Amino acid sequence: MPPVLYGFIDVPIQAVVALGRADGLLGNRDTWRTVVNKGVHGRGWTHGVFDYFDSDILDRPFPAEGARGILELSCVGGAATCANGNHRLAGALAWIASTRPHDPVLRKVLIRAAPVRRNLVASILKLRSWGAKFACAMGLVEGRHETVLRVTRGGIARTYCVHGGALERRYDWRERYTPWRRPLDHEGSWHWWAIPDSVLDAWSDSSWLDRQAGSLSEREFA
Repeated sequence: MPPVLYGFIDVPIQAVVALGRADGLLGNRDTWRTVVNKGVHGRGWTHGVFDYFDSDILDRPFPAEGARGILELSCVGGAATCANGNHRLAGALAWIASTRPHDPVLRKVLIRAAPVRRNLVASILKLRSWGAKFACAMGLVEGRHETVLRVTRGGIARTYCVHGGALERRYDWRERYTPWRRPLDHEGSWHWWAIPDSVLDAWSDSSWLDRQAGSLSEREFA
């Protein structure tokens, strides 16, 4: 695994696109508002919690009973997800959005930023158009485990494999006669994950990370 950038930086709240592991309390909510209203109980949260949200978070423990570890985010391109601290992160996003719309930033949060192939992100973003829906899956393609991207618009699907740092066209069963006819193995058993516009938007803007990359260090993780 290549080294990742690691350290404490400011993260704009619009760059946070998802929580981490499956969480029975938070569930699969549609918006941060529903996450907070239906999933974050806030028991034991005192005024110290809001001081925590508004100051440099660093490696400070969350001031609430039962909280474990420090807040940590993972980042690919400009898109950040939660590596630890789902509940506090959801609460922080809601608090900052409602009280600091002029300064919508998580201050000095621990982050692991994985290297990303900018040409690959650019190729994916070129496929964006009005009404297009994106989804991805992992599956066998010609005997290899591949990451597969599907873009559907107007009932027409185009399918690509992420291979060798680039997109390669593949056959989609909804395409009839095409020079790209390369069947996907066992596709019916794959789980497809929708890629919302918020993730594409975050991928397209990594300027906030680029500006602070010099303050991060490289680390190897197994």
